[in-house]
Amino acid sequence: MDPITTTILAALGVMGSEVIKSGVKDAYDNLKAVIRRKWGETAPISKAISAIEEDPSSKAQAAVLEEKVAAVRATNDAEVAQALHKLVEEMKTHGIGGEAVGKIRFNMSGGVVQGVAGAENVQIGSMTFGAPPKD
Repeated sequence: MDPITTTILAALGVMGSEVIKSGVKDAYDNLKAVIRRKWGETAPISKAISAIEEDPSSKAQAAVLEEKVAAVRATNDAEVAQALHKLVEEMKTHGIGGEAVGKIRFNMSGGVVQGVAGAENVQIGSMTFGAPPKD
């Protein structure tokens, strides 16, 4: 599962809880705001987030969200990666999300490229970062 879907599901698992810290909620709301600003309120990815919020235990809704994240290549977006990283760090700080969040790792480097985010089952064979070819 992609890191965006994994983290959203982990965050939603505690959203109704009294234990939720305002930093986590703020970081979650920021991630949603970044996604909605980039792709729009009515975009399929935004609708998929709303749908999973209504039924966080739905495997079908999680699959739809994962599909929509992949369709817009949200995991490749630097601003989304930064917002996701902030949410993961807030969740880790407060011990929220358990094993799912613990398996998300961020490695960010490169010039224009801001990073790669991966979750437990993501595999990348080889990636080269550098300046785009000059035409």
